Amino acid sequence: MSTAAVISEAITDAQRAEAQALFEGSFHDIAPTAVPRVKHDPLYAPLVLCYRDPGTGELAGAALTCRSQVAVSMTMMRRPEYAPVMDLHSELDLMAVVPAFRGRGIGGMLIRAMEDRLRQRGVRSWFGNATRDLETAKLREFYTRHGFTVLPDGQPLPDLLGRSWALPTAEQPAFFFYKQIKRG
Repeated sequence: MSTAAVISEAITDAQRAEAQALFEGSFHDIAPTAVPRVKHDPLYAPLVLCYRDPGTGELAGAALTCRSQVAVSMTMMRRPEYAPVMDLHSELDLMAVVPAFRGRGIGGMLIRAMEDRLRQRGVRSWFGNATRDLETAKLREFYTRHGFTVLPDGQPLPDLLGRSWALPTAEQPAFFFYKQIKRG
């Protein structure tokens, strides 16, 4: 079975609720609205991909990338600083693989599929962070292996597309990572 057959985009609220449930089962303190509802797509431009086990159809992994909270907040406040780059960036917000399915390359498949779709959308900068409560050593290796620049612990995310993407009030993560997406 091809990767395309097991990875699909969650485009309905019901599909996104299933991804939300997977994230809630994987992380502590996930907001009940972490995965945007379809009616919010024009604001967040989310990409929610789901990996289903080809044998059982069970949801085994999911990932969410969308416009950053900084850009969305500035837009909602009618501040124009981020308008020129709204569709040129995406923040990898959540990614999880059910423990029983780890070690099978599912995370890598999700990353590659997301990058391909972001490229098609015209996104040029893709970034995210890993919080201190996660397995940061494994995540550092994972993101490096998939072509991201992984910053040292405590180093701030550099300006990308001429903008700052860190929320000043947010708790600092263990590390940030980013990559420039090459055009197809």
